[in-house]
Amino acid sequence: MQQQAITTKDGRTINVRLWLTEKPQGTVHLMHGMAEHIDRYQAFAEQLQANDFDVIAHNHRGHGEEQIIGHYADHDGWQHLIDDIALVQDECIRHPELPLYLLGHSMGSFIAQGFAIRHSDKLAGLILSGSNYQNPALYYAGRLVAKLEGKRKGNRGSELMDKLSFASFNSHFKPARTDFDWLSRDPEQVDQYIADPLCGFPCSGETWHQLFNGLIEISKLSNLQKIKTELPILLFGGDKDPVGNMGKGLPKLEEKLRQSGHKSVTTHLYKDGRHEMLNEINRSDVFHDVINWLKQQ
Repeated sequence: MQQQAITTKDGRTINVRLWLTEKPQGTVHLMHGMAEHIDRYQAFAEQLQANDFDVIAHNHRGHGEEQIIGHYADHDGWQHLIDDIALVQDECIRHPELPLYLLGHSMGSFIAQGFAIRHSDKLAGLILSGSNYQNPALYYAGRLVAKLEGKRKGNRGSELMDKLSFASFNSHFKPARTDFDWLSRDPEQVDQYIADPLCGFPCSGETWHQLFNGLIEISKLSNLQKIKTELPILLFGGDKDPVGNMGKGLPKLEEKLRQSGHKSVTTHLYKDGRHEMLNEINRSDVFHDVINWLKQQ
């Protein structure tokens, strides 16, 4: 693995990880979820590398080694996140003539959709892990609360938003061993997450406000129609993932994508899988399925 630091126009540092091969058949750009970081994807990146894919991955603003943890930006955070993706690709892709695949997990899957709405012409495929689709009315309500929290807390983490968003997830897995049993059935993976100082932190109210803006954007059929209709899309997650409404969210997302004209949509819903299928007890099967899909494109 190689590391690279990129400075954005507004002075933020993007920390990039690269797993490169001698003769790649394509590039996969990985994007992590909320309150975690990209180094947690090393095992999956190494499998992609072993199967002749270059891999690039970066920490989103407010994540990883950032000084202000949990905070995208004071303004326009959603657009900054998407611009960061384009910047990383421009700086780090060695073979722009080869197919480029974007894989986002959870929050990263939402950001990936925002990128695809604007730049699907750059992509050969879109992969969404631990994603969801729901009525945007809930996002409007959440955005209002988040805006008030942003004014109250500034760039500091909001325990209220953290509680409103994540507190109910573990209720599906009683009696729970930890507060994060909803992530995976693998206790070792859960314990590593808990022990990691760069995981599990509350994000700022303004970050949530900007994320809800993005969720509202990607929930609109008119925006999904901006993604090129011939783009192959893979959705995967666990049928016990509370972020995906316990298996209901991914089929709804597939339905919405098909309504927007996308015919090449594949969904893998893994029985008893929780939120992080790339860290689940059957992750080797998930790795195989994703890599097999990539090779078929």
